[in-house]
Amino acid sequence: MSTDSQITNEEVENPYKDMGFIKFWIVSTVFWFSFPVSLVLCYLALGSIKTKQLVKVLVHDFLQTLFIILVVVCIVVYGIYYYVSGLF
Repeated sequence: MSTDSQITNEEVENPYKDMGFIKFWIVSTVFWFSFPVSLVLCYLALGSIKTKQLVKVLVHDFLQTLFIILVVVCIVVYGIYYYVSGLF
C-alpha cells in the first residue's frame, strides 16, 4: 500500500463513530466540561486529523441532540394544544 492511500484510509476511518454509548458519553462530557484546554490537549496528543474527527463527531452529536429535543418539545406542545383546546 502506498503512503497516499494509507493517509486517505486514516482520514476516512473515524474511530469515534464506533464507540459505545457510555464511552462516547464520557469522552464528550470531559471534552465539553474542559473545552478550551481539552481541544489543545487533543491536538497535541492525537494530532490534527483525529482532533478534527473528534470535533466533527461531537458537533454532530450536539446537533442531533438539539433536533431530538426540538421534536419532543413540538410533540408535547401539540399534545397540550390538542387536549386543552377541546376544553374551551
